[in-house]
Formats: sequence, C-alpha cells, structure tokens
Amino acid sequence: MAFEIVDPSEFLENNVFRQEFFLRSVERRDWSPFKGKRVLVRGCSSTFLPPWALMHLTAKLIPHARSIYYGNEHDNVAVYKSE
Repeated sequence: MAFEIVDPSEFLENNVFRQEFFLRSVERRDWSPFKGKRVLVRGCSSTFLPPWALMHLTAKLIPHARSIYYGNEHDNVAVYKSE
C-alpha cells in the first residue's frame, strides 16, 4: 500500500534548518489532504533536524492521518496508528 509523503526538507530555508522558518512553514501547511491516509515522514535527509522537529510534524499529522511512519518507502517504523 502506498504512502502519502511528508518530506521534512519542505520546511527548510535553503536546505538549512532554522527554527522560526520551520515552525512558520509547518503552521501554514494544510494538513487536511492527509485525512485518513498512511503517511510517511521521510527520515533520510542530509540536513540535520532536531528530534523535536520530527515530533512536531507527527503531532500536526495525528489529527488527520490514519497512520504515520518514519523512514523511507522500503525501511520504516510505525510511530502512530489510529484506533
């Protein structure tokens, strides 16, 4: 079964993690298209992301996604599954 993809690099400023830019970008994102979907948060990034940033993305997805995975399409870990 296919995933809807969230790539954390979408929330970087010129491929650099800057907290204010990251938080502003995450808040502006429309998360409703992920309603009821299996979502993969890509974890193979060459850019450093603090662990809390991935947790923040997960928290934004939980009200929408059916399940959330971290990793890549072939090697991932479930971090959330709705009841």
